[in-house]
Amino acid sequence: MSAQSRLSHRSTGQFNPQEWVAEGDGLLASSRKVRDTWEDHRAAFSQTAKIHQQNGGQSPTADDWTLLTGLPRASMLLLGYAVEMYLKAGVAKAYRGCANKMFERDVKRCFGHKLDYMAHELAFPRDQNDHQQFKKLTSMVLVDARYPVLVPEGGTYAEAVNQQTSRIWSENEYVELCAIGQRVRDHVSRIDTDSKNPASFQSFNIDDDGYLAFRVGGNLPPRITYRLSTKMREEGVNAASDVKLILDECGHHQLLRCWDQAWIYEDGLKCTKRVKRPSASTG
Repeated sequence: MSAQSRLSHRSTGQFNPQEWVAEGDGLLASSRKVRDTWEDHRAAFSQTAKIHQQNGGQSPTADDWTLLTGLPRASMLLLGYAVEMYLKAGVAKAYRGCANKMFERDVKRCFGHKLDYMAHELAFPRDQNDHQQFKKLTSMVLVDARYPVLVPEGGTYAEAVNQQTSRIWSENEYVELCAIGQRVRDHVSRIDTDSKNPASFQSFNIDDDGYLAFRVGGNLPPRITYRLSTKMREEGVNAASDVKLILDECGHHQLLRCWDQAWIYEDGLKCTKRVKRPSASTG
């Protein structure tokens, strides 16, 4: 583990938060472009259909119908993925000092498309309706803008399609979801860059293959992540309280002072588990 790379300000690729933000910006810009294209196509489609109905001119083609239904779905899917990228940029910041392999594993297995969960982990300042908005975005990524409509038991196909179309075509819905995406981006951008809330980091090895990473400030709750070394496991060490015992006041006074208020995580052999989250913590 001592030779294993950990996230830092020098990280590149998916371990660099700005790379995730750039991906999100590209997806969001594409979403808006697709939405604008759809609005233009929708107006032209309506005009063609109207002329056909009145004068018997050429009717909309199969491609016209495909674009009419496909473009708004694509815009919502791209929007949902953009917000996911912004949130994962925040996760990369929260994981500073942690093992690259831990981040790579967690970003796929623990977080995936769980937008509301990631927002919670990043202490995203919520409005009253944000939980529902994150649910809608997640649904766009997983179901509405991605798969054929699911007809609930007791419902009809027509009802299901109409409800799905209403969610995807609604301009108000799209504008509101874009707004929460921008708020997420703003929050993530403030993490570790706010002079009014400076961040402090500490990271060190434990024996040959363990480590501890600590961060406080930067608009995130205090966070401690540790991985037990092989030697510690052989000696029966298996709790965060045991890890605390190896810390000395002289070298780790800030860490010890924040211990009871910190969110504590163990980078395990196969997964990461939250060991402790104080009930009074923000988020």
